[in-house]
Formats: sequence, C-alpha cells, structure tokens
Amino acid sequence: MSAVVEQISDAEEIRVDVRLTPEMRREVTQLGALAVAQDYDVDCPEVAQALADERRGWAQRLDRMEAMEKEALSPAKKMLADMKAWAERWFGPAKADLTAARDLAGEKLLEWDKREKARIAEENAKREAEARRLRQEAEQRAAAERAKAEEAAREARRKAQEAETARLKAEAEGNARAAAAAAAAAAKAVEAARAAIENGEARAQRAQLQATAHVFAMPQAGAVKIEGQTLKDNWAAELKPGVTMDQAKKDIAVAIAAGGNDFLLPLIEINMAARGPLNKLAAALMDKMNVPGFRAVNKQTLAGSRK
Repeated sequence: MSAVVEQISDAEEIRVDVRLTPEMRREVTQLGALAVAQDYDVDCPEVAQALADERRGWAQRLDRMEAMEKEALSPAKKMLADMKAWAERWFGPAKADLTAARDLAGEKLLEWDKREKARIAEENAKREAEARRLRQEAEQRAAAERAKAEEAAREARRKAQEAETARLKAEAEGNARAAAAAAAAAAKAVEAARAAIENGEARAQRAQLQATAHVFAMPQAGAVKIEGQTLKDNWAAELKPGVTMDQAKKDIAVAIAAGGNDFLLPLIEINMAARGPLNKLAAALMDKMNVPGFRAVNKQTLAGSRK
C-alpha cells in the first residue's frame, strides 16, 4: 500500500511516499485477538495465568504496531513540516506586514478615540458651565423683575390706603362726591398693585424661558462614528500598584477568614499566568470589583468589520 501526496508551487514540489513494509502488512492483517479474549472464561488460576500471558503479548504487539505506525508516518510528518516552511516563506512576510499594519492602525484609532472622548468631555464641561451662567443670570434678572414689581405694588397699595383713608374722611364729613372719588382712586391703586405683580412675574418667567431656549440651542459635542470599527470593553484584573502576588494572596486569605467572602476561595492559588476566575470577576463587576490586592481595568479593543 502506498500514497503519494504532491504540493506544487511555481518554484518547488513537495512529495511524500507512504508505504507498508511486508512486516507492517503482516501485523495489520493479523486480526482475531478480540475473539480470543471473548472466548476466555476465567474460572481457575491456570486460565487466569493464560489470559494474563495473552494480554502481555497483545500489549507488546500493540507497542510494536504503534512504533511501525510512527515510522510509516514519519515521511508525512516531514512533508507537513516542509509545507509549513513553504507557507511561512511565501505567506509569512505578507501576513506579518498586514498584522503589524492592522495592530498599529488599531492602536492609533484607540488613541484617537481617547482624545475624542477627552475633547467631548471638555466641550460638554464648557457647555454646562455656560448653561449654568445663563441660568444664573436669568435667575438674577427674574429676581430683579420680581423685586421691582413688588416695589411698584407696595407704592400702589400705599396710594390705595391713602385713598381709602380719604374716602372714610369724606363720608364722615358727608361729602359724597369726594368719597366716591376717593373710592375710585383706591380701586385704581389696588388694580395697579395687582397688575404690577402680574407684569413682574411675566417678565421674570420670560427671562428664565429665554435662558432655557439659549441652553437648548447650544450644540452638544459628540464623536464622529467611524464606519466598520467598534470598541469593545475588555475588563481584566491586575495587581494594584505596589502589591505583590504573595501579598495579594495573604490579603485574600485574611478576607476569607473574616467571613462573608467565600467567593474568593478559588483565588487562593491564583497566579499571574492563570487568573481566569479573577478576570471573570472583573468582566462581571467591572470597576465595582473588590478583591484584595487587585483592581479591574478596562483595556478596550478595536473590532473591525471585514465586510
């Protein structure tokens, strides 16, 4: 039996010839061991010893066959190594170039995203500060309008009180015409006081509404969306600055001993090379993770569409 495999490139040919030697052929065509084992009925020491001898022989034969199989496949393994070397020679440089370009582009886009977020935060902070200033000025103008209206209303009420006094005096003197005139003056003054309050409140509300309109008209800073690129959160656990792994383990043990922290038990044997449970906690709790000696950090990654 033989199999020939070829891989043709524009510069080379890779071949492998896999064959069975006569010895290999004899070994692989000698079947029936299972039937022999099935026929055994172990009911005495002699039969048990015979089956043990058979088993030892089968194990030895199996070892020889596995060695033969390895020998038969060694040319194919060499061919596979040659094919991998061929692929690395042809595809490796281009893949390395594209990988480096993709990673560098990702780093630059992540850095740009950070700058954009900082810019948006700064612009929105300025917008909010300007909005507060407009609202404060509106409140001050509204307060001034209400104070002015109240002063006018007090003056009108004073005149109304004087007119009422004059009416009472005229009535006491029997001067009906003067009493009527004084009553009319008092009513007019009362109406003036009411109108002053209403007009002042209207002007105060108008000042506040104008400020609100200005605030709503102010543009809201936002990021420009880059098509085909998506930021993904990537929360992971890392040691806090100045904390060693040994110190973190001690602190975790102390927290468990204190009670109420059984979820920390899987972390007793944690190490920096294998900290799956810690990273799962970080992914689930994010910046709320509270594990002695560790903190959760979000190292965002960039996912790009290939469509």
